[in-house]
Amino acid sequence: MKILLRLAASSVLAGAALVLGAGPVACGDEGSGTTGRRIALDVEIAASPESKAFTNAKGWSVTLTKAAVATGAFYFYDGETMFAGASPRLPPRRGAGGLVRSAFAHPGHYVPGNAKGEMLTASSADLLAGGALGRGDGVTGAVRSATFGFGAPAVGPLAAELGSSVIVLEGTAKKDAATRVFRAEIAPDELKDAKGVPQIEGCPFEIADMQGDGTVKITVKLTTWLDQVAFDDVPEGADGAPAPLGEGLARNQLVRGVKGALGYTFAYAPR
Repeated sequence: MKILLRLAASSVLAGAALVLGAGPVACGDEGSGTTGRRIALDVEIAASPESKAFTNAKGWSVTLTKAAVATGAFYFYDGETMFAGASPRLPPRRGAGGLVRSAFAHPGHYVPGNAKGEMLTASSADLLAGGALGRGDGVTGAVRSATFGFGAPAVGPLAAELGSSVIVLEGTAKKDAATRVFRAEIAPDELKDAKGVPQIEGCPFEIADMQGDGTVKITVKLTTWLDQVAFDDVPEGADGAPAPLGEGLARNQLVRGVKGALGYTFAYAPR
């Protein structure tokens, strides 16, 4: 009986270590049963197609003319997001001893699982135009979730436009007879998580089994960022000039929208 109890305890501890492990990407030799084969991942980013013009939940018709973002590190994991309960699943891969190596999230709780890829190079991008951010590294295997990082200070092609901000938005919002031309600048401190890092954890990654070099496309849903923003407290700009979203309800609603993990979708496509 004591031997059986020891074996059971050892199995539980081993399983917990596999599920909770979410460190840096470990790249082994081809054919390794524990780390996978190294692959290259180009990373691209763009706003969702409907982001340029839409009507939000508060009844404001929003047209965006500028959407710049300073990006930081991105991480890709095999753990499911808390929103993935109804999503189709890939068949789980089994390691030594028959243990399932993928981590699955319980409702309302995100467990990253094993790190499957990363891109650490900071950059910046025009979300409305879209573009490439750089190249990252990964290992073969399933991906289900990701972390979106903001870069500070901004670097890359839009560094001058962003300045000390990680997000700059400009556009026009209309509702009934009211029109607001606005500019929003979001600082990195406003987007820090519980770890003190400006990042969004638990973003959905369209489930894929990465078995070779490929491209990771990040889609940012600006409709989600601005969905709950009521522009009533935004002043009318002089001579049509953009009015800043200063301290107030509209700004708070925007920041909450930016922090929502469902505003970012990752997808992998093989080369």
